[in-house]
Amino acid sequence: MRSTKNTGRHPFSISIVGAILLMVVCAAISSSGQTIFGRISGTVKDTNGSAIPDANVTITNAATNLVRTATTDEDGFYTVTNLPVGTYTILVARDGFKKAQQAGVVLAADARLTQDMTLEVGQLTETVQITSGVGETVNTTSGEVARVVDQRQVQNLALNGRNYMQLVTLVPGAVILDEDQLALTTSLSISQAAINGNRPNYNSLSVDGGFNMDSGSNNSQINNVGIDFIQEVKIQTSNFSAEYGRNAGASVNIVTRGGGNGYHGSVFEFLRNDKLDARSFFSPVKGKLRFNNFGWNFNGPVKKDKLFFFVGQEYKYIRLDSAPVRRTMPTRAERGGDFSLRLRGPDGVVGTADDGVLRNPANAASTCVAGPAVSLET
Repeated sequence: MRSTKNTGRHPFSISIVGAILLMVVCAAISSSGQTIFGRISGTVKDTNGSAIPDANVTITNAATNLVRTATTDEDGFYTVTNLPVGTYTILVARDGFKKAQQAGVVLAADARLTQDMTLEVGQLTETVQITSGVGETVNTTSGEVARVVDQRQVQNLALNGRNYMQLVTLVPGAVILDEDQLALTTSLSISQAAINGNRPNYNSLSVDGGFNMDSGSNNSQINNVGIDFIQEVKIQTSNFSAEYGRNAGASVNIVTRGGGNGYHGSVFEFLRNDKLDARSFFSPVKGKLRFNNFGWNFNGPVKKDKLFFFVGQEYKYIRLDSAPVRRTMPTRAERGGDFSLRLRGPDGVVGTADDGVLRNPANAASTCVAGPAVSLET
């Protein structure tokens, strides 16, 4: 590796680089707005079921204190869009009614959550805390079939390859095609699971709304995001909107973690070692395996309620022998030209009428029954 040192300053080139970075950031924000942000909507009614217009709805992010407001229409309906992934508190206020507050509203990536609120007659200074179940379990806004794997599941599920693509196996209709998870981790391959009968390389992968597949090969990902840096994984399998329609298979969208108003950090080490493993059934000896996955992360506010950061590093150190495979070797009789045992028919007896035959692929008319010292004429 060669290192260089430049002591001169080039303001013009620095400003160009800054402008390019600004455009990239802006493009990333605009391109991901339809894929990682969600929406909360609902209807505000009184205890008699009548709609309450002109009610003030305030939605606050519990981690960052992001505040979004809306006003109900004549039908008591409100909607707030472009909400980042997180947990929210909904507060509804209207003159002549007690305030109603619903905490713990969990919003996933590109989710369309319906949260109806009911106001009781009373003073505006009074607040009714709603502690019942939050939101709906059935999506009545769109017909997509999807599943969200949240941060707790991502970090607590046993992933022996520490590859987030293993989480696709949680989806009904996913079939594993390659069980060598470490090979998939080191190769960045996406050819692991076929979903709903589609080819494995038909799936579409994105990170925070940005495309995460190598367009040159269309069979590998650009970045294998570390498990400890993932907020959630949303897997859409069918009936999703056209914005995800680049590929014919499922759409797998990774949402990375962000910072909040509190400082948090962690140091982690994931270990696999053949000393802790049993010998493979098909291997005469125990194969070598040394897998160390370690790193750190730290996050918090740059400016409270305004700007946040999340940084971290991860390393994967893998030393292993090739996985054992099964191969069929020719028998001594087959090496001598006798394939009669392999070509025996359904009755399992050599030399009966249901035995198979050998054919010369270069001469379709050439056929002979397998037997000792068989030779094919061309």
